[in-house]
Amino acid sequence: MANAQLSRPNVETEAEVEAQIAADLHIQWETPSTPPNPDDYVIVNGTRMVRPYFFEFLAYVKRRWAGKTIVDLFTQEFRQRPRDYYEEAVKLARIRVEGKMVAPTYVLRDSQRMSHFVHRHEPPVLAGAVIILEDGPDVITVCKPASVPVHPCGQYRKNTVLSILEAEHKTGPLFPVHRLDRLVSGLLILARNSRTADFFRQEIEAGIVEKQYVAKVKGLFPANEVEVNAPVTYNPREGRSSVEVKAPGNKAGGDIKATDQRGPTTDELENELKGKEACTKFQRLSTDGVNSIVCCMPQTGRTHQIRVHLQHLGHPIANDALYLYTNVAKRSKKNMTADRAASLAIEHVVSNNSTEQEQRHCGRLDDPCKHNGDMKRPTTAEVTEVPERILESDIISPSLEAHPVCQMEKAEESHKKTECAKTDFIVDPLCTHCPNLEPSGYIGGEEGLWLHCIRYKGSNWVYECPLPQWAL
Repeated sequence: MANAQLSRPNVETEAEVEAQIAADLHIQWETPSTPPNPDDYVIVNGTRMVRPYFFEFLAYVKRRWAGKTIVDLFTQEFRQRPRDYYEEAVKLARIRVEGKMVAPTYVLRDSQRMSHFVHRHEPPVLAGAVIILEDGPDVITVCKPASVPVHPCGQYRKNTVLSILEAEHKTGPLFPVHRLDRLVSGLLILARNSRTADFFRQEIEAGIVEKQYVAKVKGLFPANEVEVNAPVTYNPREGRSSVEVKAPGNKAGGDIKATDQRGPTTDELENELKGKEACTKFQRLSTDGVNSIVCCMPQTGRTHQIRVHLQHLGHPIANDALYLYTNVAKRSKKNMTADRAASLAIEHVVSNNSTEQEQRHCGRLDDPCKHNGDMKRPTTAEVTEVPERILESDIISPSLEAHPVCQMEKAEESHKKTECAKTDFIVDPLCTHCPNLEPSGYIGGEEGLWLHCIRYKGSNWVYECPLPQWAL
């Protein structure tokens, strides 16, 4: 069946625009309060896609935006689409101010309400199921698949843990107690009410909660426990963290307590101490001499803390393109996420049989975190494992055996492999992404990090998640 398609309106007056919009509104414009449903999703080739839908974005004019024309504002601040799209959208009343049609030359005033009616396309995520581990009256815990955001953010709204749970299990409003990065898998604790969420958050902020993750890192990790005390600075523009180290003799600088250490680089010595204090403990669980499985115990909660501390040790996560190298592509120049920009840069070098000069530029030859062998991406099947409780020990035992296969795991594998041929959706002639399911410019092939949350333990509670396949 061919995709349904709207006709491009040929209108001039506001009345004709309103008539055309009314005629087209077989369309139901969704808002943030519109609940998702199972039919919104399509599983294609191991990825979860969202059928494009019509959505109303609301925003209020900031003080620094006032005095700009409506088209100039959208062109400068929302760069996902070209200027000619915004000019057309204003003419067709897809962009309105205070609910009314305006001209492309309309000058905005502070605090005015703007509506942008779009045909929304969301990036795909891995098709792993969001497995419910425990379902109680106040708390629900799940095993989050890698590549799926926890809550709506950026381009993601329906392809998030909260929306998938609502669509598939009708969970109602949930309050994340903590968050995991989009590419990280594992335990996620969700409260059913704000009172319960506040209890957990207070314990986390008080430093009472013990957190454990497991990671697969490059190289032979030290056998003894390693403790890293090194401030972490996050660059929101580039979506990347770095470790700040003071010159030798300054006790405020980064400190590594380990059997194998590396000295600070020249760049690190020149940096000023401006990061937030961060501490992570590591314990090797197993190794084959090339890679190691490591238990990670963050004592603080900084952005990308585990990832950047492992890089600082010279043992980055084995498939972490963003922190495998010191010099990575900047997302601000690529107009995409930091992880995607880094992955594409590495693939470009590898696919073009990179020269020694190119490898040095990527940090492959002169990086203290250089690795042995080819970087292997995890398969979809390696992202999550069966929902059995892991052994209750202070640190995960390296001899922990694989859990028995259960019916829920079989259902998850079936869910991953299902391909849906019913990908029909309305094609919007004004949309810059149609007729594809994914947004224009999106390049697939993204996989999850080898970093998995396995345990959160508080004053009188503990929640756990099974180990992923790659850690067994």
